[in-house]
Amino acid sequence: MSQLLARFDKNWIGVAAIAFMLAACADDAGVTPDPDPDPDPDPVVVDPALPADWQNPPGDLLAGSSTTHGSTGVTDASVVAPFMRFPFEEGPAFANSQIFGQGGGGYGGGAWPAPGGSENDAANFDYAWRDNFCEARTNPAKHTNALCDGGLGHNGQDIRPATCENAVHWLVAPEDGHISWVGSISVNVFGAESGYIYKHLHMQTPLPGWVEVGAPVTKGQRIARVSDRLSSSSRATTVHLHFEIHGSAEIDGVMRTGPLPPYSSLVEAYMDLVADNPDQIDPVAPPADITKCTEPQWP
Repeated sequence: MSQLLARFDKNWIGVAAIAFMLAACADDAGVTPDPDPDPDPDPVVVDPALPADWQNPPGDLLAGSSTTHGSTGVTDASVVAPFMRFPFEEGPAFANSQIFGQGGGGYGGGAWPAPGGSENDAANFDYAWRDNFCEARTNPAKHTNALCDGGLGHNGQDIRPATCENAVHWLVAPEDGHISWVGSISVNVFGAESGYIYKHLHMQTPLPGWVEVGAPVTKGQRIARVSDRLSSSSRATTVHLHFEIHGSAEIDGVMRTGPLPPYSSLVEAYMDLVADNPDQIDPVAPPADITKCTEPQWP
């Protein structure tokens, strides 16, 4: 008898628990939920919009600027380095040609004529971006590029900082890794994740102890400033970064090893930069004093 009562008690407890839960559900069905306890939630952040025409498509070189007249660059829009940080610390920045932009010197002793004008022209520091991978270059020792028509061409992308001021604008590591090369005006970064070599040319002469071969770097770490100087008294070029990506990637359905087209990767990295910094989109007025571009401005 005692075992029977114990079993009855257990069953009764179970039935009672089920009945209680059903009643609670029935009560909830007719209850209006409480209003949002936070009547003023944080606003949704909307990514800033670049101008609709802020970039030309990959491979769309300036007319007459290709090594083989009339050819294009690499039109494959593959982003070979989707994890890359934009190489300038801050925007705005403008990807375009140096030697065929305003104030550029042209190329090949007149075979590719100079456009005239001033390198400080506002047109050089404004949108739209333009690819110049595969732009005219003819030295096989430096410019061999199987992706370019004729097997020769510019192996990177030229990028102007916000203004032409020398030794002012910071460059940063595009990926975690280490410094693999330091030259008089160049620094290379080896990317630990990708295995790519990122080449940066036309930089302030690296100082001992600041950037050294083998030194580890983190993504976004400052590595040098953009500079037009070959030395403190000799000018090498306009104020810009020449940026290359070297490694292996599939381009137009073929696995390629060597200099890879950086334009589309830079486009994506730039969109990330300005999305996080909406105040760094708009062009700024060029300095009225052109000597800030053409004379040494060492900090």
